[in-house]
Amino acid sequence: MSELDELEQGERVRNWLRQNGSTIVTGVALGVAMIFGWQWWQGSRVEHRLTAATHYEALVEAAERGERDTVQALAGTLAQGYADTPYAVLAALRLAEAQATAGENEAALATLEAASGKSPDPALNELLQLRSARLEIALGRHEQALTRLARVGDAYAALAHELRGDAHLALGRAGEALAAYQEALTRMDAAAPARPIVQMKHDDLAAAAGSAES
Repeated sequence: MSELDELEQGERVRNWLRQNGSTIVTGVALGVAMIFGWQWWQGSRVEHRLTAATHYEALVEAAERGERDTVQALAGTLAQGYADTPYAVLAALRLAEAQATAGENEAALATLEAASGKSPDPALNELLQLRSARLEIALGRHEQALTRLARVGDAYAALAHELRGDAHLALGRAGEALAAYQEALTRMDAAAPARPIVQMKHDDLAAAAGSAES
Protein backbone atom coordinates (compact mmCIF):
# COMPACT_ATOMS: atom_id res chain seq x y z
CA MET A 1 0.00 0.00 0.00
CA SER A 2 2.84 2.38 0.87
CA GLU A 3 4.53 1.69 -2.49
CA LEU A 4 1.31 2.64 -4.30
CA ASP A 5 1.05 5.79 -2.21
CA GLU A 6 4.61 6.74 -3.14
CA LEU A 7 3.94 6.04 -6.85
CA GLU A 8 0.75 8.08 -6.71
CA GLN A 9 2.50 10.95 -4.97
CA GLY A 10 5.31 10.85 -7.51
CA GLU A 11 2.81 10.96 -10.37
CA ARG A 12 1.04 13.92 -8.79
CA VAL A 13 4.34 15.77 -8.47
CA ARG A 14 5.18 15.10 -12.13
CA ASN A 15 1.72 16.29 -13.23
CA TRP A 16 2.03 19.42 -11.13
CA LEU A 17 5.45 20.18 -12.59
CA ARG A 18 4.14 19.69 -16.13
CA GLN A 19 1.32 22.13 -15.42
CA ASN A 20 3.36 24.73 -13.52
CA GLY A 21 6.91 24.21 -14.73
CA SER A 22 6.88 27.13 -17.13
CA THR A 23 5.57 29.43 -14.40
CA ILE A 24 8.36 28.36 -12.06
CA VAL A 25 11.00 28.88 -14.73
CA THR A 26 9.58 32.31 -15.54
CA GLY A 27 9.54 33.26 -11.86
CA VAL A 28 13.13 32.16 -11.37
CA ALA A 29 14.19 34.02 -14.50
CA LEU A 30 12.45 37.19 -13.30
CA GLY A 31 14.09 36.86 -9.90
CA VAL A 32 17.52 36.46 -11.43
CA ALA A 33 16.86 39.40 -13.77
CA MET A 34 15.82 41.58 -10.83
CA ILE A 35 18.97 40.69 -8.91
CA PHE A 36 21.23 41.46 -11.85
CA GLY A 37 19.21 44.59 -12.66
CA TRP A 38 19.62 45.87 -9.13
CA GLN A 39 23.35 45.15 -9.19
CA TRP A 40 23.69 46.96 -12.53
CA TRP A 41 21.75 49.96 -11.21
CA GLN A 42 23.89 50.13 -8.09
CA GLY A 43 27.03 49.88 -10.21
CA SER A 44 25.85 52.64 -12.53
CA ARG A 45 25.10 54.91 -9.54
CA VAL A 46 28.60 54.38 -8.17
CA GLU A 47 30.10 55.14 -11.58
CA HIS A 48 27.91 58.25 -11.86
CA ARG A 49 29.14 59.60 -8.52
CA LEU A 50 32.76 58.74 -9.31
CA THR A 51 32.52 60.65 -12.59
CA ALA A 52 31.05 63.64 -10.74
CA ALA A 53 33.89 63.47 -8.21
CA THR A 54 36.44 63.41 -11.03
CA HIS A 55 34.88 66.48 -12.64
CA TYR A 56 34.88 68.30 -9.30
CA GLU A 57 38.51 67.42 -8.63
CA ALA A 58 39.42 68.84 -12.04
CA LEU A 59 37.43 71.99 -11.21
CA VAL A 60 39.30 72.48 -7.92
CA GLU A 61 42.64 72.12 -9.69
CA ALA A 62 41.55 74.59 -12.38
CA ALA A 63 40.43 77.06 -9.69
CA GLU A 64 43.81 76.81 -7.98
CA ARG A 65 45.47 77.61 -11.32
CA GLY A 66 43.14 80.54 -11.85
CA GLU A 67 41.53 79.05 -14.99
CA ARG A 68 38.12 80.72 -14.74
CA ASP A 69 36.77 79.45 -18.07
CA THR A 70 37.55 75.85 -17.14
CA VAL A 71 35.97 76.29 -13.71
CA GLN A 72 32.81 77.70 -15.28
CA ALA A 73 32.61 74.93 -17.88
CA LEU A 74 33.05 72.16 -15.31
CA ALA A 75 30.55 73.78 -12.95
CA GLY A 76 28.05 73.83 -15.82
CA THR A 77 28.70 70.16 -16.56
CA LEU A 78 28.10 69.21 -12.94
CA ALA A 79 24.96 71.35 -12.70
CA GLN A 80 23.43 69.82 -15.83
CA GLY A 81 24.41 66.17 -15.52
CA TYR A 82 25.15 65.58 -11.85
CA ALA A 83 22.69 67.77 -9.93
CA ASP A 84 21.74 64.72 -7.85
CA THR A 85 25.22 64.65 -6.29
CA PRO A 86 26.75 67.05 -3.74
CA TYR A 87 29.45 67.93 -6.26
CA ALA A 88 27.11 70.18 -8.26
CA VAL A 89 26.55 72.47 -5.27
CA LEU A 90 30.21 72.32 -4.24
CA ALA A 91 31.13 73.35 -7.79
CA ALA A 92 28.71 76.29 -7.61
CA LEU A 93 30.33 77.41 -4.36
CA ARG A 94 33.77 77.25 -5.97
CA LEU A 95 32.65 79.14 -9.07
CA ALA A 96 30.94 81.82 -6.97
CA GLU A 97 34.11 82.21 -4.91
CA ALA A 98 36.14 82.78 -8.07
CA GLN A 99 33.58 85.28 -9.36
CA ALA A 100 33.52 87.19 -6.06
CA THR A 101 37.32 87.29 -5.94
CA ALA A 102 37.22 88.91 -9.39
CA GLY A 103 34.76 91.50 -8.08
CA GLU A 104 31.79 89.96 -9.91
CA ASN A 105 29.47 89.87 -6.90
CA GLU A 106 26.23 89.92 -8.88
CA ALA A 107 27.41 87.00 -11.03
CA ALA A 108 28.50 85.12 -7.91
CA LEU A 109 25.11 85.70 -6.31
CA ALA A 110 23.35 84.42 -9.44
CA THR A 111 25.53 81.28 -9.38
CA LEU A 112 24.61 80.57 -5.76
CA GLU A 113 20.94 81.31 -6.39
CA ALA A 114 20.85 78.81 -9.26
CA ALA A 115 22.19 76.10 -6.93
CA SER A 116 19.97 77.03 -4.00
CA GLY A 117 17.84 74.18 -2.66
CA LYS A 118 19.32 71.66 -5.08
CA SER A 119 21.31 69.65 -2.54
CA PRO A 120 19.72 66.87 -0.44
CA ASP A 121 22.14 67.94 2.32
CA PRO A 122 20.56 70.72 4.44
CA ALA A 123 23.99 71.92 5.59
CA LEU A 124 25.07 72.60 2.00
CA ASN A 125 21.88 74.55 1.32
CA GLU A 126 22.52 76.60 4.47
CA LEU A 127 26.07 77.30 3.31
CA LEU A 128 24.67 78.61 0.02
CA GLN A 129 22.44 81.03 1.96
CA LEU A 130 25.34 82.10 4.17
CA ARG A 131 27.58 82.86 1.18
CA SER A 132 24.70 84.65 -0.56
CA ALA A 133 24.10 86.79 2.53
CA ARG A 134 27.77 87.80 2.58
CA LEU A 135 27.47 88.89 -1.05
CA GLU A 136 24.27 90.83 -0.32
CA ILE A 137 26.15 92.73 2.41
CA ALA A 138 29.00 93.45 0.00
CA LEU A 139 26.43 94.81 -2.45
CA GLY A 140 24.86 97.01 0.26
CA ARG A 141 21.62 95.01 0.40
CA HIS A 142 21.50 94.46 4.14
CA GLU A 143 17.81 93.65 4.56
CA GLN A 144 18.10 91.00 1.84
CA ALA A 145 21.10 89.61 3.70
CA LEU A 146 19.07 89.32 6.90
CA THR A 147 16.32 87.50 5.02
CA ARG A 148 18.84 84.96 3.75
CA LEU A 149 20.43 84.56 7.17
CA ALA A 150 17.04 83.63 8.61
CA ARG A 151 17.31 80.43 6.51
CA VAL A 152 20.60 79.41 8.10
CA GLY A 153 20.30 76.89 10.93
CA ASP A 154 22.64 75.45 13.52
CA ALA A 155 25.24 74.19 11.04
CA TYR A 156 26.61 77.72 10.54
CA ALA A 157 24.94 79.56 13.41
CA ALA A 158 28.03 81.41 14.66
CA LEU A 159 28.95 82.73 11.22
CA ALA A 160 25.33 83.65 10.55
CA HIS A 161 25.14 85.71 13.75
CA GLU A 162 28.37 87.51 12.86
CA LEU A 163 26.97 88.47 9.46
CA ARG A 164 23.69 89.42 11.10
CA GLY A 165 25.66 91.78 13.32
CA ASP A 166 27.39 93.30 10.27
CA ALA A 167 24.05 93.86 8.54
CA HIS A 168 22.40 95.43 11.59
CA LEU A 169 25.41 97.68 12.15
CA ALA A 170 25.28 98.89 8.54
CA LEU A 171 21.58 99.66 9.04
CA GLY A 172 22.36 101.73 12.15
CA ARG A 173 20.97 99.21 14.62
CA ALA A 174 23.83 99.16 17.11
CA GLY A 175 21.93 97.34 19.85
CA GLU A 176 20.86 94.50 17.56
CA ALA A 177 24.35 94.30 16.09
CA LEU A 178 25.93 94.02 19.55
CA ALA A 179 23.49 91.26 20.52
CA ALA A 180 24.25 89.38 17.30
CA TYR A 181 28.02 89.57 17.87
CA GLN A 182 27.55 88.35 21.43
CA GLU A 183 25.47 85.42 20.18
CA ALA A 184 28.15 84.62 17.61
CA LEU A 185 30.79 84.53 20.36
CA THR A 186 28.56 82.32 22.52
CA ARG A 187 28.16 79.80 19.72
CA MET A 188 31.74 79.99 18.45
CA ASP A 189 34.47 77.62 19.56
CA ALA A 190 37.14 79.23 21.73
CA ALA A 191 39.83 78.22 19.24
CA ALA A 192 37.93 79.31 16.12
CA PRO A 193 40.16 81.38 13.78
CA ALA A 194 37.42 83.98 13.31
CA ARG A 195 36.82 84.49 17.03
CA PRO A 196 39.35 87.36 17.55
CA ILE A 197 37.73 89.34 14.72
CA VAL A 198 34.22 88.87 16.12
CA GLN A 199 35.48 89.74 19.60
CA MET A 200 37.02 92.94 18.23
CA LYS A 201 33.76 93.90 16.50
CA HIS A 202 31.84 93.25 19.71
CA ASP A 203 34.25 95.14 21.97
CA ASP A 204 34.57 98.15 19.65
CA LEU A 205 30.80 98.43 19.36
CA ALA A 206 30.32 98.00 23.11
CA ALA A 207 32.90 100.73 23.77
CA ALA A 208 31.23 103.05 21.29
CA ALA A 209 27.85 102.41 22.88
CA GLY A 210 29.30 103.10 26.34
CA SER A 211 30.84 106.37 25.18
CA ALA A 212 27.55 107.46 23.63
CA GLU A 213 25.69 106.82 26.88
CA SER A 214 28.21 108.75 28.94
